Amino acid sequence: MSCKHRALIIYTRAVKGTSSNLASSRVELQCASLEGHEGPHHDPSRGEDWEDRGDQLTHILREAEEEPEGG
Repeated sequence: MSCKHRALIIYTRAVKGTSSNLASSRVELQCASLEGHEGPHHDPSRGEDWEDRGDQLTHILREAEEEPEGG
């Protein structure tokens, strides 16, 4: 059975003249490893690894400058 853990990367952009950030896009990840695996979760289609934070869905915030093309 495959791992049920997922992650959501939320890319943010700063709002000029404020201390606020707004979400510009998001990328959903699904771990492709077997359930109960050791080590970080991995989504091979996106080339992303992440550590779980105790939930089946982990939220990851990133600056928009790190956003992949077509993101």
